[in-house]
Amino acid sequence: MGRLSSVLLKGLGVLLLAIVVLSVVGTIVGIALSVIAAVLSLVLTLAVLSVVVLAAVGLLSLFGSDSSTGSGSDTPAENRPGPEERVRSRYVDGDLDDEAFERELERVLDTEDRSTRPGVDGSRTRDPASERERLRDR
Repeated sequence: MGRLSSVLLKGLGVLLLAIVVLSVVGTIVGIALSVIAAVLSLVLTLAVLSVVVLAAVGLLSLFGSDSSTGSGSDTPAENRPGPEERVRSRYVDGDLDDEAFERELERVLDTEDRSTRPGVDGSRTRDPASERERLRDR
């Protein structure tokens, strides 16, 4: 009977050791799964929050742009540079040489209808050469 009890005792010890090992492995797997679940929950929460913020910004810009577009389209013509000023600034910047400046300025002065521009007296005609000199001297 001594041998049978020692075999049973050893079997019981192995069974107890297997249960302890399995519970440790189960605990480690449970912790790993809970960390993964927490990370996925955080990512999902951030994604939903970013969609809500983007929707709010989109709605604000949509409703806010209605009032700002009305004022932007009413820019006075004095603030926009005319064709003469654009040619002159290109000449000053070095984009045009003397000959190209002369050609562009003559083209602008020939195609421009002075009577339709606000603030310009249409009855007075200017000599294109004097106009060129005036623009060049600026």
